[in-house]
Amino acid sequence: MKKNSNSTLLISALHSGLWILFSAALCVLGWHLAYGDGAIDLFSLNLTGIAGHFAIKIDTISSLMLAMITLLGAIIGKYSLRYLNGEEKQAYFYKYLFFTIVSVSFLVLSNNLVMFFAMWLSSSLGLHKLLLYSPERKQAVAAAWKKFVVSRFGDLSILLAIILTYRTFNTFDFSELFKAANSVASHSLEARSLSIIGVLFTVGAVSKSAQFPFHFWLPETMETPAPISALMHAGIINAGGFLIIRLSPMLQHAELAHVILTLFGSVTAVFGALAMITQNDIKKKLAFSTISQMGVMMVSCGLGAYSLALFHIIAHSFYKAHAFLSTGFLVEESKKVKFNHSKPSLLFLILGATFGYLLVTFGTFYAGSQYLAYFTYAAILMLGFVQNIDFGEQPFFKMGFRFFSILLAIFIFSLGICFAFESFLHAKLVALTPMTWGENSNSAVQAITCFASYTIFAIGLGLSALLIDSKGPLVQKIYLYFWNGGYFSQRTSFLFNQNVSKSYSTNSFEGKGQIHETV
Repeated sequence: MKKNSNSTLLISALHSGLWILFSAALCVLGWHLAYGDGAIDLFSLNLTGIAGHFAIKIDTISSLMLAMITLLGAIIGKYSLRYLNGEEKQAYFYKYLFFTIVSVSFLVLSNNLVMFFAMWLSSSLGLHKLLLYSPERKQAVAAAWKKFVVSRFGDLSILLAIILTYRTFNTFDFSELFKAANSVASHSLEARSLSIIGVLFTVGAVSKSAQFPFHFWLPETMETPAPISALMHAGIINAGGFLIIRLSPMLQHAELAHVILTLFGSVTAVFGALAMITQNDIKKKLAFSTISQMGVMMVSCGLGAYSLALFHIIAHSFYKAHAFLSTGFLVEESKKVKFNHSKPSLLFLILGATFGYLLVTFGTFYAGSQYLAYFTYAAILMLGFVQNIDFGEQPFFKMGFRFFSILLAIFIFSLGICFAFESFLHAKLVALTPMTWGENSNSAVQAITCFASYTIFAIGLGLSALLIDSKGPLVQKIYLYFWNGGYFSQRTSFLFNQNVSKSYSTNSFEGKGQIHETV
């Protein structure tokens, strides 16, 4: 009885602590809106000649992210009071939930690379402990350790980047780093080092955010309780994107890093979306959706549209937290609603893809390609609109009118919200997140990268139409490949503990015969 009483007190205290953190975050946000950027000094260290000044950095990015993180933490904590009620390890969950939220909060408030990396490791440890919530579930434990190994690979890359950054600029402080990086001359030794630094930070970011080929562990973590999934998919997984956004004033000159982010992000976004539409398990659908969304976020960073990436992080976090916390409701609703997976019109797929190429082309010439990232982003969004419009058997002109009416309405609504967000924050974000790859970047390389990225999405659009139709042995093999999450054979399945039934049938092939595959 005493043990239960102590656990109840601990849970209440930690739950109250989450709301106190959110209240503090609102105070930080209010202080920033009233007084602008600032810092709260913590302490200084000087070890073997290497000095470090630690402080809480308050600016637009950190105050917005802090408010979002603490609110999500408090909501997840509130939800878990009932969801985990009666669980023996409920106190364990709250302990590491609070630890993780505090770690991520200090991560976004960090003023230098050392503090950032320490909180990066701390938040990873907290998530690892949460993923081990059910040690009796072998798949959950295996997935947690896979994530642990992948994260350590990314951590090593970031550590090497930090060491090289200090050797190049002799400082860890963000403000000093950004000033030094902006004064680097093209083709200098520092510029070459900055390119390597950018690639190393990029590798760390893509491994943290489950980008291809580091994605395999994320769909396997679905045996954890819904609150842990919500925290991971709405919060921790965004750390890679935040790393790139925070370092964007320095990385804007790392051209190769942007190419890698754009292309790998494009492949990841398309792969995750295609894998998602083949899944018949709602949590796996959400997992592959997260992989795809993180890919789109990395594409934004790679294109140089860092403020769009920040907007994406905030929007996706709230959406994905709600999705995981309401999975039971969604399952019940899906039983009542008959989803129509009709094949999109080939004509409008071609028209949509062609119009997207025209947008990207226009962006390369408009205002010296200064807004190319936004034109490319809009072209990619339009492919999604084209895919989700069902015309049925309507006449051509009626279809065309409906197509452009829906397209215009969605563009006005979605981009209107985005541009309102950007306009409101533009004056503050422009000094923190540049809009381009930098003055020394090769515009031809940027244009080729944008066209390549858009082409990857256009190919993905065509593949999605094939998967929806799912006729023919080749298409069915492609379907199975994405259904397996990108694993080909029995050997690959064994390596990644894919417990897929030796013989299965999928509802996507109803009326077309069952598919049987040995894996």
